Amino acid sequence: MKYSIDTLCVQQNKEKRSTQPHVLPLYATSSFAMDNLEEGIEIFSGQRKGHVYGRYGNPTIDTVAAKIAAMESFGCDFEAAALFTSSGMSAISTLFLGLLKHGEALLTQGNLYGGTTELLLKILEPQGIEVVFQDLKKLDEVESLLKAKKNIRLIFGETPANPTMACVDLEALATLGKKYEVLTAVDNTFASPYLQRPL
Repeated sequence: MKYSIDTLCVQQNKEKRSTQPHVLPLYATSSFAMDNLEEGIEIFSGQRKGHVYGRYGNPTIDTVAAKIAAMESFGCDFEAAALFTSSGMSAISTLFLGLLKHGEALLTQGNLYGGTTELLLKILEPQGIEVVFQDLKKLDEVESLLKAKKNIRLIFGETPANPTMACVDLEALATLGKKYEVLTAVDNTFASPYLQRPL
C-alpha cells in the first residue's frame, strides 16, 4: 500500500529501539500514546499512573524529581516529593501564590535574590498580600512579629542568601513557625541538598 505524504508525516516510527539505555533519556514528546481506551480512562481518572501530556510530566521529569526529593529528604524519617517548574522564580511564585491570599502576610528577610524581592513588591503586595521584612537571624524579633501579626501565614528564608551569602538558623525558624502554626519555606539554591537539607 502506498501512503500519501500526510500519512507519512503523522505515522509512528516503526524501527526497534533499545529499551535499556545507560543514561536516562530526555523525553521531548508533547503527548503519549495509550494502548486502549480503558488505559486512557484509568490514567486520566488517577486510578493508574501514566503520562498523557508533556506539560504534566514525563519519565525524565519523574525520575529527576524523585532523585531530588530523595536528596532533599536524605536522613529524614519520611518520604518527600518534588514538583518541577520551568525556573526557580516560577517555583517561588507557585509557592507564594499557592499558599497566600489577600489579607495574609509573608515574613521574610531583606537580603533576598532581587527577582524574589521584585515578585514580592510588584506582584504580591498589589494583590493585598502583606510582605514583612525582618532580619531572620534576630529570632526574638521574629517571635515578636509572629505573636503580634496573626495574619502571617508563611516564613520564607533564603539561606545562604543571594548574593550576600548570609545564613539563618533554619531549625530555629521552623521551630518558631510550628509554635505559631505558621508554615516555613526556604530557597536552598546556593547550598543544594548536598550541603544543606532544610527538611
